[in-house]
Amino acid sequence: MHDPAAERGETVFDFGVTALGASFHGDWALDAQDALDHVRTHLGTEGDPAGLVLLIEDLLRLRDSGLDDDELAVLWHATDPPLGGAPVIRGAARAWLDRLLAVVVPSARARGASEASCTTYVPCAGDGTTASADIDADADAGTAGHRRLAPEVVELIALLDPRAEGHEPVDVVRGALVRCAETVCPELAFRFLLHAANGFWSRLTPETFGRLERVSAAFGHGPHVVDAVRYLVD
Repeated sequence: MHDPAAERGETVFDFGVTALGASFHGDWALDAQDALDHVRTHLGTEGDPAGLVLLIEDLLRLRDSGLDDDELAVLWHATDPPLGGAPVIRGAARAWLDRLLAVVVPSARARGASEASCTTYVPCAGDGTTASADIDADADAGTAGHRRLAPEVVELIALLDPRAEGHEPVDVVRGALVRCAETVCPELAFRFLLHAANGFWSRLTPETFGRLERVSAAFGHGPHVVDAVRYLVD
């Protein structure tokens, strides 16, 4: 569960669903037949499955969450590159997540990922209860650590201070981010927040950026995950 060693090393800038969403740069369609063809190309065909397992975990958390279709669409489009380009999923957000899983899971299994790692995950928000009797103590400690960081992630979401228009009104984005932090996973909401800050060209004080760095480190991220928004510091 949320293994800090999996795709979160010294050179990693992003991972999981946020990295996938951001991969839909404006000219992706020039090199792919459709959105899922782009996903296949982006994932590649070889290598350690750890990064794919993290992506699957993100997708399962979102699909199985209590977030409604609009909230899921807002989070997905928070990862859009500045000029847009990601597939529009409003009205069919869960169907889109299932379509992604239908591509990512076989790729992860072909690289050696276990069936369990591609179908189950430890709940990370709420009261932390789970129906599984097989969750180990380290995984449960990880979820508890994430839950303890939820209030600070929510505080950071409130500091989203746009200097430019985003794909959605800022209050709508803040609402979806808070719901993600409180009911899905604070770590996942934090990554969406970084992308939203980038999209809104949000003002960041040195103090706020320092808080982002500390929270990112507490989640087990490498040092470069927050670097993408360093340029926003006034």
